Parts: sequence; C-alpha cells; structure tokens
Amino acid sequence: MKEELFWECLAGPGIISVVGAGGKTTVVSQLANYGVFHHIPTMVSTTTKMGSLQVQPWEPYYGDDFLLGSAYVQKQIEEKRIGAWFRSLAGHKVVGLEPRTVDELHRAHPDWMIVLEADGAKKKWIKAPKSHEPVIPELTRMTIGVVNLRALGAPITEDVVHRIEEVYRIIDGAPGEIIQPEHLVTLIEHEKGLFQYSRGHKVIVCTGYDQSDAVLVEQFLTILQRVPLQYVLLVDGYRETFRIRQVLPWS
Repeated sequence: MKEELFWECLAGPGIISVVGAGGKTTVVSQLANYGVFHHIPTMVSTTTKMGSLQVQPWEPYYGDDFLLGSAYVQKQIEEKRIGAWFRSLAGHKVVGLEPRTVDELHRAHPDWMIVLEADGAKKKWIKAPKSHEPVIPELTRMTIGVVNLRALGAPITEDVVHRIEEVYRIIDGAPGEIIQPEHLVTLIEHEKGLFQYSRGHKVIVCTGYDQSDAVLVEQFLTILQRVPLQYVLLVDGYRETFRIRQVLPWS
C-alpha cells in the first residue's frame, strides 16, 4: 500500500485536533497534503501558536474578520491549495484562531477538513499538558495524539520531555528516571495526560518507530491495548524522515 493511502483512515470533513509532541506539525502538514491531493477541501490553523516559518508556505490569511478569513480560505481551496488562517503574527510565531471561530467555520463549511495544531511542545519527544491546554474546539471529530517512541529507554530530562513537572506527577517519576513502556502508556491514558480535553475519536501517531528499541516498543504496544483508541499509526523517522510504516486498527 502506498503511504498516502494510510492517511485515508484519518482524512475527511470535520475538525481534527492534533496534540502531543514529537511530530505534530508534520502530521498536520502531511494530512493536509493528503486532503488536497484527494480533492478534500482542506484548511490548517492552530488554536495556540506555531512557527511563522513553518506556516509560510501556506500563504495564510492573518486577521480576526470571519467573513474575510473564510473567503480567503475558500479562494485557496478553489485554487486546489491548502487554506490557512491565523489571527496574527507575533515575532517568529503565529497566533491561532479561537476555538469558537473554528467551530463557526465548521458550521459554515461542513465539507472542509480543518486540521489544527492544538498545543505546543518545543520540539520535545513527549509532553504532558498544563491545565489550560490543549485547546480543543467543541466540534472536533478526531483528536490525534503524537508521541515519539525514541523517548522509550531515555532518561526523564528537559531534552526529551516538555512540561517535565506535569510528567513527573502523572507517572510518579523522578528526575533522570528511565522512561519505560508503562510510563508512556500512563501518560497517554491519564485524565490529565496526552488526551486531556480531547473530543471525538482518539488516534495515536507514534513517530521514531525505526529508531527505537524494538523490545520496548513491543512492550509499549502490548500495554497500550488497555487504552480505547480508533487507530495506532507506527511511523518511521521524525520531521523530514517521517514515513508511515503501519496502521493498526484498535479497540
């Protein structure tokens, strides 16, 4: 099966919110590319912030005006491009849309696939959210959680983990402790973990599959079976080397 066909299980009209760490922006861009290639009207944005250079190729609309923003995106879609809308530029970041605006967009354009980056992770491999994140629109049909499997067997340090104090609390860990499969599953399933405030179907995208300890990954997948999910995607690489290896239908 060609890699692009793996996206078929995720793509479709509605709001898709992407959370976690270790490849969110890549998931957003690859899913959006799939949508355009397969003639699905597709828009990207964020409900938090993204890097301005990351979004530059999409030539976004910047502003708060709903009619102007939606018209700009509609024109991009009619030109068979990815539509993109952010509220403003702030230095090297772009500020995203309010969740209520995204919900309003979905009501106005139910045939659009709206792909959102819904929290930040500062390029770390795993994270736990603070109480105010992720920012998930009410009408989200699917929440995609991203984790990098290279965290398995790594020590709990600021180099690997974003929101490290929150991670300690969730997994009952200590500084420098080695991240075990049970820790990663706990981070995924905990009510204050990866899927905090999530809506719709839950999907896990596991990046770094080809660069991770095979025994630890197998243990992780076995323990993960206790978590209700729609799909688990195993992905080789990270960022530029991102390639879907396998899609596993889940419970």
